[in-house]
Amino acid sequence: MSNGEVTRVHHIGVTVEDAQQTIDDWTEMLDCKGKVVDIPENDLRIGVLEVAGVTFFFNEITDPDKKESSLQELEDVDLPFDFSGHTIINSKGEGISHIALETTDLDYHVNKAEQAGLEVQREEHKDSLEGKCNFIDPEDATLPLEFMQPVEGRENPLE
Repeated sequence: MSNGEVTRVHHIGVTVEDAQQTIDDWTEMLDCKGKVVDIPENDLRIGVLEVAGVTFFFNEITDPDKKESSLQELEDVDLPFDFSGHTIINSKGEGISHIALETTDLDYHVNKAEQAGLEVQREEHKDSLEGKCNFIDPEDATLPLEFMQPVEGRENPLE
């Protein structure tokens, strides 16, 4: 196994009710550009905006049934924070759902997390916009983390 390297904070994921309204508000407030992209295969609408070198993903779930069922599942989880993940608005409303760290070797970082006693959410990595990703189980994390690794040749629809 190679030693992977975290190369940057890829994005800060923020769960929102309305990605377009959030982008409109932030672009007006910060005098910058942003855009909204629908990702129908994931039931997401994502607003993307870069501020001072930090990329924000404003994640709006577009399937009301998925949003409702995810919220009900969360009610049984006792966490030291309100984890919202990609798919729900948590009980206190909109907020930061996770921080995504870009890595040169996703397997390396997932294995390191497991060696540290943390569980990952998926046995198989999930396809993400321009690569693959996995999340640390929110019950184990003090801060919701995603590790993601770009896949060469795959375009990011948000760019």
